[in-house]
Amino acid sequence: MLSHLQKFKNILRTQLFFPRNEDGFLLVLTMFILVVLTLIGISATNLSRIELQIAGNDRVHKETFYQADGGTEVGVNLLEENISCYTKGFTGSGSSPLLIGTAEITRDLLPSGTRLNFWTNEIDPGLPLATAIPYPSDTQRHIRFPADDTVPHTNLHFFGNSSLSTGNAIQMIAGYEGTGYSAAAGGGQLVINVDSQHMGVLNSLSNIRVIWRHIIGHEGTCIY
Repeated sequence: MLSHLQKFKNILRTQLFFPRNEDGFLLVLTMFILVVLTLIGISATNLSRIELQIAGNDRVHKETFYQADGGTEVGVNLLEENISCYTKGFTGSGSSPLLIGTAEITRDLLPSGTRLNFWTNEIDPGLPLATAIPYPSDTQRHIRFPADDTVPHTNLHFFGNSSLSTGNAIQMIAGYEGTGYSAAAGGGQLVINVDSQHMGVLNSLSNIRVIWRHIIGHEGTCIY
């Protein structure tokens, strides 16, 4: 009888309190740790991907900005050359645009055959007019380069007016006194807004405006 009780105790001890398949618990624990590490790895990968996208967008933004900024440099050079050709302006063949390197002097704002003296434009198309169009744009520009709207390109637009140079004045001549005062010596200037818009990759866009002052009487030789 005692031997049977001892056997029963041994069975309870080994089967209920100390199961023989206790190695399975380690397997479950290992799988749980692997799942946690996998989730951490996925989170880290997603975070790295987002950071790469942010860095890529920042790079595209900076490239577009510097392209637009460089467009103002091109615009100023072409503006000075256009002013030098004030008697005839840039002209093409018939109604065709004029190409200067990869820059195209467009006729978007001018009738066919009109001389392209875009430095004489005194109207700001950004004014609240019924026909006002945001500028520069693919439909409101004087220059574009390269001459292909299907690729990243830069649009340029110019407008401004003339004024007296700083420190100069025109004095009235008192002819009725019989003395006659001469006008003060001085000069005039053209103050031109050069607007540059670059339309880059991934629908990126940047607009920059610089104000260029040209001293009247310092024009170069027209080569066009």
